[in-house]
Amino acid sequence: MPSTVLFLSPLRKASGNHSTIQRIRTLLESDALNCLQWDPADFHNEEEFLSKLKESPVDFIIALHAYRAGQFLSAKVPVEYILIFGGTDINQFHEDDNKLTLMTRAVKTARYIITFSAQMMDRALQIWASAPDLDQSKAVTIKQGIQTMPSSLNLRDVLVERGHVSSSEAGKAYIFLFVGSIRSVKDPLYLVNTMAEWHKERKDVLYVIIGPKQDEDYFSSFKTKIASKTGIIYMGEMSIEDTHACMKHSNALVNTSESEGMAAVVLEAMDVGTLVIARRNDGNESLIQHGVTGFLFSSPQEFKNIAEKLMDDDEAQRRVTREAKNQILKEHSPETEKNAYLKVINHLKHRNTKSKLKL
Repeated sequence: MPSTVLFLSPLRKASGNHSTIQRIRTLLESDALNCLQWDPADFHNEEEFLSKLKESPVDFIIALHAYRAGQFLSAKVPVEYILIFGGTDINQFHEDDNKLTLMTRAVKTARYIITFSAQMMDRALQIWASAPDLDQSKAVTIKQGIQTMPSSLNLRDVLVERGHVSSSEAGKAYIFLFVGSIRSVKDPLYLVNTMAEWHKERKDVLYVIIGPKQDEDYFSSFKTKIASKTGIIYMGEMSIEDTHACMKHSNALVNTSESEGMAAVVLEAMDVGTLVIARRNDGNESLIQHGVTGFLFSSPQEFKNIAEKLMDDDEAQRRVTREAKNQILKEHSPETEKNAYLKVINHLKHRNTKSKLKL
């Protein structure tokens, strides 16, 4: 009889957590696993979560985000669980003592801990160096598998339809695209002033922003600050298929996050053949080899210097996007990701075995 796995993860559409857990679920559903999916935001407290869990035919849990999902995970959970770190949990939330306490509880009783990169695992091991249950025997790194699915939407046509540019301007526009939720850690305002000034110099330079509202106060500030800026276009929230299409029709994807775990949007841009220019942080540096598979910057001025040079160097763009695509094919195969999770699950199902988990 197939095992039933509960996916416990934030499920806000267009968020990184949602797309990640949906991808993993899709991979595993194809291998005769029954899958349930719950959002931690739907539970008021741990008791409510445990009550529903005990009424459900769940054999084990795969949880994403050590705080948002982990706050409901403890020794009281009647089934074993796998905990996957996101990005904000180990990059930011550990600095909050209350959140750290709840995450530590979840970490200690997890059967396996999964991160998307060796750098993320090193960070987790540093944070929980005093927790004896977080050791190499339960630490597993599985890189994200990437498979893009662009729709037929053409970003340049949409910009014309919405009145942002004329049809003649759309064809000549050099589009820098930001994709991410509108919240402080993604820092969508980081380049806004620079891009607006650059647009005054070159009308063909546009900064297009796609992403859902996530923090009400931040979103209000964001809308106010871009309202008077020319060359800055906010497109709102889009489906993942339309977002991939927008990436494909842009000249470069720009990532301005203060911190990242493993940014799926960066990998997706690489997969569709779009140049990536990303702000330096541990997550982005783990994905991008500067000048080889993308470009990294530490200030708005450095971003502009890099971008201006690339606009006049078609050969460099072709070389870098080709190497980035090769990296996706070699390191981020969905099949490899699926097989890695299946190994972890099979080892979990046969937990009494003395064999050591090896990926």
